[in-house]
Amino acid sequence: MISGLRFRSKTFCRLFYRSNKILTSNTYNSDPNDNHCNKHVENLMKSTTFDEIQNHSQRKENPYYIEDRLRKVYPYYFNHLTYCKKRWAKRTLIDIYSCEFGLYPRNELERRILSGAVKVNGEPVDLEYELKLSDVLSSKVHRHELPVLAASIKVIYEDENFVVIDKPPSIPVHPCGLYRYNSAVFILEQEGNWRDLHVIHRLDRLTSGVLIFAKNVESSRKIHEDLNMRDVTKEYICRVEGEFPDGVIMCNKPLKHFYNKIGIALVHPRGKISVTEFQKLSFNGKSSVVKCKLYTGRTHQIRAHLQYLGFPILNDSLYNSYIFGPEKGKHGKIHKSIDKLLKDLVEIHSTEWFVKDDEKKTPCNSETDTNISKLLLDMNCYNMDAMLHSDAYKKNSSRLYRDEDCFFCNNVLCDPKPSNLFMFLHAHIYKSDKWEFQTDMPIWASDDWNIM
Repeated sequence: MISGLRFRSKTFCRLFYRSNKILTSNTYNSDPNDNHCNKHVENLMKSTTFDEIQNHSQRKENPYYIEDRLRKVYPYYFNHLTYCKKRWAKRTLIDIYSCEFGLYPRNELERRILSGAVKVNGEPVDLEYELKLSDVLSSKVHRHELPVLAASIKVIYEDENFVVIDKPPSIPVHPCGLYRYNSAVFILEQEGNWRDLHVIHRLDRLTSGVLIFAKNVESSRKIHEDLNMRDVTKEYICRVEGEFPDGVIMCNKPLKHFYNKIGIALVHPRGKISVTEFQKLSFNGKSSVVKCKLYTGRTHQIRAHLQYLGFPILNDSLYNSYIFGPEKGKHGKIHKSIDKLLKDLVEIHSTEWFVKDDEKKTPCNSETDTNISKLLLDMNCYNMDAMLHSDAYKKNSSRLYRDEDCFFCNNVLCDPKPSNLFMFLHAHIYKSDKWEFQTDMPIWASDDWNIM
């Protein structure tokens, strides 16, 4: 199944990472009470011997190599599997794929469905097949992952119940879209031998900082209770455009999420309660360092609230954009319909941006990219350790297997620009009355930093 959606099921989070025993999709959304669905899953899992061999081989060998200060993954075969979600029911298969999944252009999606590469309940279907809640969708792919920053993951705390890391920017917490091995949970399993970790909270891919994993069910349950009871203080540091106002600024605007291949949060009267506290720490004449305290935990909450206040994060390519209008979405002013906004965002942020061809060359790095590239070199906390410099991480061209039927083998993926690897947003402190985890303050948040 072509991936790109977020995890919804806690049951899945416990099952997914037992990857030596079961191969599942990063979009898996199970209904354990549906025996009809489970029967299809069992049959599909029995028929994926080839994929099991490929994935097992990938786990035995180092899946990574380092090139141009990027952590890259050798291509591999993978079998995606997902249940039909409620919002997909009674919609056609091609409609779901083309509207919600951004990995391939529509003509490639049509080709994959018609060729039988995409199956429903283990059987090929046509483009207009109407999905039912009991359906199980599967797809075998030759998977290519996007590179992430070549950085060793720093453990800031560990005991028998938890492991807490300072997550480098560019690395997603868990598999999503074009990331699987290049996710924090898989890197920790591959390089730190931490298996079956429980994801306690999430950070955006470009956000760095405190990321907590539990090692067992009981510890996960307890810390989730603290989070659900709002007993955890969450403080972030960011750098925003312009001079942020003095004093404590509260933003309690409700946020609603909209999805069309990519997701975005907008202030909306029908949104969920969202509360963020902001306080300026410094101003360098061009941008401000702001401390952000979360009272709720909505996706993109800090980024969306700062956009609403008129002080978007400095290099936030999603929310700091004139695509919202001349005021970049300040005070919720969007000079187009939400449908048009989503369409424009998809066009700019779609995977096709990463694909080189004769008509669409890779854009030259901007001044922002140049500055961020220098910053990443200066951030010693996200450098490579001896392991990443070892021979095991040297590129082995013989493992770059080409599949003539693979879309990405026939289209060259560009390496991400520095601005696609980093954002001025850092999870600085997570604490309760029982524990506290904190990272060092990032160098870009110091009073004398004035590059941007």
